[in-house]
Amino acid sequence: MAAAPAPVEVPAPVPVAAAAVAIAPSAPAGGVDVAGLSPEDQEVHKKAKRFAKLLVDEIKLSTRPKSPKADRNKDLYQRLKEDIDKSRNTYDKRYGATSAASAGYFSAEVIRILADNDPSTLGSDFPQ
Repeated sequence: MAAAPAPVEVPAPVPVAAAAVAIAPSAPAGGVDVAGLSPEDQEVHKKAKRFAKLLVDEIKLSTRPKSPKADRNKDLYQRLKEDIDKSRNTYDKRYGATSAASAGYFSAEVIRILADNDPSTLGSDFPQ
């Protein structure tokens, strides 16, 4: 049997916008504590997070070179709106009616991957 993980020092509270990317120590699937969920729901969360990451990685690979000014202009969402919205719709079709629907995995991955953990880069019109 594996030993319990070492205690993790909890950082100071983060702003609400950045909280979407914060990962709780007890949340192996992502920003949601899945420990109290059934094994089936835990698996759904794991797959939803993985799918969100895949979708956002694809956006980054195909579009990021076209939008280097977005970091300075704080309008990354406006510049990539079509790609982000299309991927969000794909994600919602697959996981919108599951236990992972309210976990915010897709938005968290957009912030983490596309915005380099800086939600302000996306602009104020980014739907969380």
